[in-house]
Amino acid sequence: MSDDLLIAPRWKPEQLGLPMPDDRDAVSACLPLWSHNIGYEEADPAVMDRLQAAYPRFCIHPDVQELCSALFEDSSGLPFVSAAAAERAVKYVRHAGGSSATARPIDEQSCVAVSVSDDELPLLKQYWQHAGELVSSRAARLILNQQPVSFSETEPRSIVRSRIGKLHQVSADNVFLFSAGMGAIAGTWRAINSLAPNRPTCQFGFPYVDTLKIQERFPGATSSFLPFGTASDAAELAELFLSHQFSAVFCETPTNPLLLTPDLQKLRRLTKKHDAMLVVDDTLRACSRHSVLPDCDVVVTSLTKYFSGYGNVLAGALVVNPDSKHATRLLSVITGQFEETLSDLDVAVLEQNSRDLQPRVQKCVNNARELVTRLRQHAAVADVFYPEWNDEDDPGSGALLSVVLRDAARVTARVFDQLRISKGPNLGTNFTLCCPYTILAHYAELDFAEHCGASRWLLRLSVGIEPVEELWDRLTDALNSAV
Repeated sequence: MSDDLLIAPRWKPEQLGLPMPDDRDAVSACLPLWSHNIGYEEADPAVMDRLQAAYPRFCIHPDVQELCSALFEDSSGLPFVSAAAAERAVKYVRHAGGSSATARPIDEQSCVAVSVSDDELPLLKQYWQHAGELVSSRAARLILNQQPVSFSETEPRSIVRSRIGKLHQVSADNVFLFSAGMGAIAGTWRAINSLAPNRPTCQFGFPYVDTLKIQERFPGATSSFLPFGTASDAAELAELFLSHQFSAVFCETPTNPLLLTPDLQKLRRLTKKHDAMLVVDDTLRACSRHSVLPDCDVVVTSLTKYFSGYGNVLAGALVVNPDSKHATRLLSVITGQFEETLSDLDVAVLEQNSRDLQPRVQKCVNNARELVTRLRQHAAVADVFYPEWNDEDDPGSGALLSVVLRDAARVTARVFDQLRISKGPNLGTNFTLCCPYTILAHYAELDFAEHCGASRWLLRLSVGIEPVEELWDRLTDALNSAV
């Protein structure tokens, strides 16, 4: 695997659309200028036609596009990892008001195609994005070459489950793998909804965008949203429990992109008292050795991020707390619904990438903490969002930080454009990445995001393993232009 981005970041205008990393299955592409990020959100052909890769849930990988062209000659559509996933996609489209969605098999494959009319393709893409039950680029190439995509009990799959189990100090039998982090969240939501149908969920704290969309848009979903995740929100949650029979509370620790840490013990007491479940997304804790699993019923994680660390495979995990009062019922329904959706090819890459997990992550976190200390002292910086840390040897604070500059509306685009750091979506990679997160995640709802505390001028920095002084030089060269 190439480490070129460690020494030659992709940040220049002429590098628009290049994959990051330099890999056919990269899950990010270079968006080097602020205007490119706007163009990406507005589907400007000048940007979209240059993309050689992209985050697979948001943009269709070129190999998957080729597969779609082969599968849907007279219609539009997308391939899904299984018949069950395809039927869920059809149900979603119909629930959203569409009528054309139809699932049909792909010859000699367990993957299944869903065709729709052109005008209903955006609805199908919503499900593809929210649920993460997508066909990966590696799987697409197999299908195009008329080779079967396998989802079997391989040694790498067993090793990955064991690795995740060790992080949480539980048996690998409590670990379930998915084709994306959102697949793990969607799978958790489905299991909870099966156990407590027609009961609402609550999102505590400002989450990653699709986590909330699942709780709002999936058939049978109703939810409440407490956007700040503060002590006052916890008090409001206690009041809501008096009139709402929540089946579960979903939260992140820390949150994305404001890196706030909710009081999990208080949430745990509340959910236990009212017989609800607590689901925690711990992706940004960077595979900490101090698991939050004892404080909740289920942990969900995007393995695409720190666990993989190299930016070339999409995956997720769901871990059930065996000591939860809901564990027996949860495991029963999850096992009953579960099917392997992470292909053998993808899980093999994930296993290889995660072999250096602990030293790689610790280096990223050490770099991030040093940059946070320095950024808070820089004259151009108004706010730095990053969790507090006590244990120098625990990576639980993660390597993600967010920055808002002084006079942000005037200077942010210029600073971003001059920043000599790879620029594009994704996080947790061994190479440093920067993106205008609120623009990319909430472009259609910027006022809403700002109401929740996420400035439209926020820059999110995922810190890698490069020498910290080199990273600081790159940052200050850009920041000094704003002073």
